[in-house]
Amino acid sequence: MNKKNFWKDTIIVGLALFSTMFGAGNLIFPPQIGLFSGDQWMWGALGLLLGGIILPVLALWAVNNVGDKAQDLMGHVSPWFYNAYYLIGCSFIAMGSTLPKSAATTHEMAIQPLFPNVPIWITVIVFFVLVYFFACDPNSVIDKLGKYMTPILVVLLAIVLIKGVISPVGTPVDTGIDNAFGDAILTAYNTGDLTVGIMFASVILLDLRRRGYTGAESKKGGYMAGVVSIVVLFAVYGTLTYIGACASGVYPQDTPQTALLSGIIQSIMGPVGMACLGGAVALACLTTAVGIGTTCVGFFYDFFKRKIPYKVLVLIACLIGIFMGITGVQNIVNYVTPIFLVVYPALIVNTVLGLLNKYLPNDGFYKGGVLMAVVVSLGDAVLSVNPNIGWLRSFMDLFPFSGLGFAWVVPTIIGMVVGAIICRGKPKYQPLPDPAEVSAQEK
Repeated sequence: MNKKNFWKDTIIVGLALFSTMFGAGNLIFPPQIGLFSGDQWMWGALGLLLGGIILPVLALWAVNNVGDKAQDLMGHVSPWFYNAYYLIGCSFIAMGSTLPKSAATTHEMAIQPLFPNVPIWITVIVFFVLVYFFACDPNSVIDKLGKYMTPILVVLLAIVLIKGVISPVGTPVDTGIDNAFGDAILTAYNTGDLTVGIMFASVILLDLRRRGYTGAESKKGGYMAGVVSIVVLFAVYGTLTYIGACASGVYPQDTPQTALLSGIIQSIMGPVGMACLGGAVALACLTTAVGIGTTCVGFFYDFFKRKIPYKVLVLIACLIGIFMGITGVQNIVNYVTPIFLVVYPALIVNTVLGLLNKYLPNDGFYKGGVLMAVVVSLGDAVLSVNPNIGWLRSFMDLFPFSGLGFAWVVPTIIGMVVGAIICRGKPKYQPLPDPAEVSAQEK
């Protein structure tokens, strides 16, 4: 292994992971956590580290721990679980929400403040033309993200963040918050970034294979790419949290997220700062859309047995994104929430068990845990659509932590134990061996 190339490749892959996880939403919610936290902003930043950075990267590490593809992890639940999850995740959450929301957010936060007369349909079409250009060659996506797009994003962020630190709008004050750490964890959890981590893991890990790393080298590269993304994300999140905390004595606590960040940047940097912020938002949205779009198109390419050309699938994804993006952000958020509430807990269970895989005697832990997580989460999903179902509300309130949105936790643990007992003595799922490693061993 050439150590110089290994670390260079690891940094490129890690930056690609960072740029995919760092969407526009990740730019605007840390300052609000800082606003709420005030002089307790460091606790808020640590909560973001745990709930919004480490948790999504753990998804990558879980896949890396059991193999190099998401199906290697999800196969422990059932052979059909991977296809079922990706059909739902790619069709509704990614192509039906993340991609069009990225385009709509680019218009509302990057284009509209600078060019108020530009209609949303122009922004959305241009956005997806760029997505098509970057995503049509899956073998070069990581290089495009890690070598070119992310460095520009980091430079724009650095300009805004450094100015925000050296010329703050005020000083952090006591906001009376009781638990800045816990509130930040819950806020970060609700962003759903673990979904990005587990969906993009296959692209990240297979890219390391493409670069010639196999076996222990590939495993090390996967773990270190996660470390790179954690460091960069925490540097950005922590600084944004501090900038928001400095505004805690200036802005009221109910200031909307977008208005808070835009107001701070406008007051300390003026039009130049707003241009940098707009560029950062646009790039953050674009890199996320390219990364997630590539993942979903790759899934459908394999799902349809490669009978539909890859570029045709990219085009279809972009056309869907254009249609959905023109409807605006709020309409997109409304319909995807119940789907997210069902899918996300199951992914968390799958991730945690994937990290502990070698200590689990059978796959009953996965099967029972994921089943209970989905069943209980269905109750939360139904209530998100119709909160007036009294008997269901009363039933969900019986579970511990239901008030925090974690009614699924205790039933899931029980499901793991019962599943392990039922599956006692049965063999665990074994991922198919990597062809590159088999070829290397034969040589």
